Amino acid sequence: MNTIKDAWMMVRKDLRSEKRYLLWSIIFAAYMGGTTGVMMLGREEARSLGPVADFILLMLVPMLGFYFSRRSFKYLTEDSYTRMLAFFRVLPISNGVVLVYRVIQSVLAFAVNGIIFFVIMYCVQGTLLDHMRFEHYLAFALTWVGYGLMMTGPYIYFEFSNHGKAYLLSTLIFLVGSVVAAAAVYAAGGNLLVYTVEVSKRWSLLSPAMWGMLLAGVISLVLCSIGTLRRLESRDLV
Repeated sequence: MNTIKDAWMMVRKDLRSEKRYLLWSIIFAAYMGGTTGVMMLGREEARSLGPVADFILLMLVPMLGFYFSRRSFKYLTEDSYTRMLAFFRVLPISNGVVLVYRVIQSVLAFAVNGIIFFVIMYCVQGTLLDHMRFEHYLAFALTWVGYGLMMTGPYIYFEFSNHGKAYLLSTLIFLVGSVVAAAAVYAAGGNLLVYTVEVSKRWSLLSPAMWGMLLAGVISLVLCSIGTLRRLESRDLV
């Protein structure tokens, strides 16, 4: 309990000192939700969407687990994440507290950014999301949030395991992976966006896709957290 309490105090300190950046995070989530919705305007069939919608969601949804901060803007020029870890180690703050602090950040960001993103996207009329009942759309949104959580684990691992340039490289690899995955699904005649909509309409909150992705997200966070802790124990922060 002390670990969670200490981590929460660190999160609250960040929230108080980063209010301007948090506002930009909210604006960004709203903008991307609107842009994604507009991209689907008048496209109510899977084949008319192509792989672009899948790529946007595969790339963008994991970003909902982040919020803008001075540290995130300077991670490449100042290696700010490594400097943060070194500062916490000197205080000293245990690696467990630092990791829980980062996980709480992600969960809060998903809660706020996710609500804004999916509500704005749903409000765009004339897309294949039209006429979905609340519980259907909730299942759809939670399916993608589960995917986002699944990717958050690796993001945190690479964020805490590497210096700025190496973290940038790992992010670019994830980006390329999203392109490849979207293209592969489309080449096989599928569409992830349409599939998740159809499964959500058919099964609602009993959707196997939703529960499967949420479970995968939890498992990924747990396993990557274990790996991150081990990496932090041995990492040289100089």
